[in-house]
Amino acid sequence: MSGTFSIAIDLLLNSLVLSGVFLIVAMGLNIIYGLSRIMNMSHGALYAVGAYIGYSLVATGVNYFAALIITPILVGIIGLLIERTIILPMRKRSMVYTLILTYGLMFFLDGMIKHIWGNRPRFIELPEFMQGMISILGTQYPVYRLMTLFMIAAIMIALMLLLSKTKAGIIMRAASTIPEMVSCMGINMSYVHMGAFMLGCAMAGAAGIIAGPLTTIDPLMGGEMLISSFVVVVIGGLGSLRGAVIAAILIGFVQTFTEFFITDLAMVIVFIMMAVILAFMPRGLLGEGKFE
Repeated sequence: MSGTFSIAIDLLLNSLVLSGVFLIVAMGLNIIYGLSRIMNMSHGALYAVGAYIGYSLVATGVNYFAALIITPILVGIIGLLIERTIILPMRKRSMVYTLILTYGLMFFLDGMIKHIWGNRPRFIELPEFMQGMISILGTQYPVYRLMTLFMIAAIMIALMLLLSKTKAGIIMRAASTIPEMVSCMGINMSYVHMGAFMLGCAMAGAAGIIAGPLTTIDPLMGGEMLISSFVVVVIGGLGSLRGAVIAAILIGFVQTFTEFFITDLAMVIVFIMMAVILAFMPRGLLGEGKFE
């Protein structure tokens, strides 16, 4: 009985950790789409870039928590360059143009990762106090996985405060629903789009360095995360941040438990669940804004 209870606690906590990583990546994707109607196909590659940048910073002696702050900033700057050079010229065109461009950018970033870091798996060296185990309700659980939950919670709280309590966040929220009004107030929408894109990319970078120590870092990790984050966004509803929270938790639990009981069919079950939900709720659980 105690063994079964320990397994249940492990599965529960692992589900929450996986849900949290999905949530941060999907939030970034949803912020970009909700404000600019851009589906950033390179989002998974930016997640991988965040993991590799975090690895490089820690490998050169930077404290992990300092790297946790620096990495999203650097990935956000990369997002700024992408937005100014690739997204901006295509902004007035159909979403298909940016979809194709960011899809091509995904392969470019994957190639740059292999060129700079190679194909060999990398590992982020954690501080010694984060490498041990801690007893939770009689079961031993990795300290870092538990701290991951607190880091994800801190990021989500910071994001909610940014969007609800700061002038920039309030402008972004207004621009996502009534962009004409924001523009009439004399606010340059180009800067608003730029800020939203940077924020979304920074979220991907933060997820990358948080998820890096949970698994090996390799060039394929971005593609895998892109698929999972798209599933979260679609199930939650395009542009809906609240929907992303519900969908991330749902998918995190379903994927973790199905991987434990029926390993080979985990993603199949997730996609079946997505198909069923969309069959009855085409906009997703809490779809908001323009339906495309």
